[in-house]
Amino acid sequence: MAIADTQKIDFLFKKLGYGVAKTDITANKAASNESIASPLLMRGDTVWAESSSIPAVKPSSTGEIVTIYDDSGNGTATVECSEDITASDNRTWKTNLTDWIPTEFGSTYQVKVYIDDAGEVATQTTGSQIFAAGSGSNDEWFFDYQSGVIHFIGTNLPTAITTGVTDKRIYVVGARYTGNKGVAGASDLTFTGTTIATSTSNANIVLDPNGTGNVTIDTTTGLVIPTGTTAQRPGTPSTGTLRFNSTTTLAEIYDGSSWKEVGGNLVTVTSQTIDGDGTTTVFTLSKSATAGSIIVSINGIVQVPDYGYTVSGTALTMAEALATTDKLEIRFISNTTTVGSVTNANGQTYVEASGSTITLAVANTTIAEITSNEIFNISNAHSLQLPVYTVAQANALTNKTNGQVIYVSNGNSGSASLAVYSGAVWKVIALGSTISSS
Repeated sequence: MAIADTQKIDFLFKKLGYGVAKTDITANKAASNESIASPLLMRGDTVWAESSSIPAVKPSSTGEIVTIYDDSGNGTATVECSEDITASDNRTWKTNLTDWIPTEFGSTYQVKVYIDDAGEVATQTTGSQIFAAGSGSNDEWFFDYQSGVIHFIGTNLPTAITTGVTDKRIYVVGARYTGNKGVAGASDLTFTGTTIATSTSNANIVLDPNGTGNVTIDTTTGLVIPTGTTAQRPGTPSTGTLRFNSTTTLAEIYDGSSWKEVGGNLVTVTSQTIDGDGTTTVFTLSKSATAGSIIVSINGIVQVPDYGYTVSGTALTMAEALATTDKLEIRFISNTTTVGSVTNANGQTYVEASGSTITLAVANTTIAEITSNEIFNISNAHSLQLPVYTVAQANALTNKTNGQVIYVSNGNSGSASLAVYSGAVWKVIALGSTISSS
């Protein structure tokens, strides 16, 4: 046994020091001459990501992460090995397959080894099984589960494949890990520098905190959300999808049925004041409201909804009458549906389109457009309504500019006409006869 122990030490030296599989005794092949990789390094790309799902007992048939090699027909056929011709005759055999599941997952994963004729398909029936401890003639073998190499580590070989024997093969029965590889159980994710990507087409990348934990972006700078034009919106977005629309230059969110602008509405606060008379408890509001859309105060003291007052439409009912010296104030909080003015950084009224056209639309119907070629197009409108003045009113207008057009009710010797401002006076554009198709 002393020689066999020496071979075991040689195996450890080659495995630990060189990361290679032992294929011969050191006298015939030094560690630096071994060429079959058997690495110890736990590389992120080779980690068995689904190893926790390997059953404790070897399955009887191939599954998603375990492939069975035997003659049962429930997996892949028993593996016929090829001889490593760089080692001594018949001493080392290669399955040419890696990632065999070792016995650390369960004793049933220990491989079985057979000797049979080349090309046999029922080796477990026709072949002879040989055992790792050998037959008592110092012919034991060792299987490297990582590299898939079987090496006869003793000083002798089994008689069936002793030196000079030909046309015999070593066969291996066992199981291999064929599941996903990669760190953190995410083999379909790739990590390149600071970029996380998925190799699965059209798949989501899900951040799923445990329990009540939140997904937190810990920074003082900002979070960049997806950016694209209106035409580039996703075809089937999920409710809550958030993006920046580069066409409208606004953030938008999908509410389950349509895209809504984020922050598109402005909040306004208006006020109504009522004096108490000592008897009245029900007051008429200037607009319809709810308890949550108004703030009610008496002499500056805020009242509690549904306790100090109730609201139904435009009716405000106080819990008790106000004294004649009391001042009741109602503040209305609402979204702005119209904008009084739009100004730029210099305080000037200013409208600018980042695209090529400014569109004026009513009820989603385009009425007029101002295009980048400086044409004001109102062809979709019903008609153009000019302001109507008398001659006296027209002459009294201020801020007149060359080219202005108006309708004058008595501008052509008392008859209606159009007028265009030219220099210092209004010039008559006479109206012709009634339109007719004939």
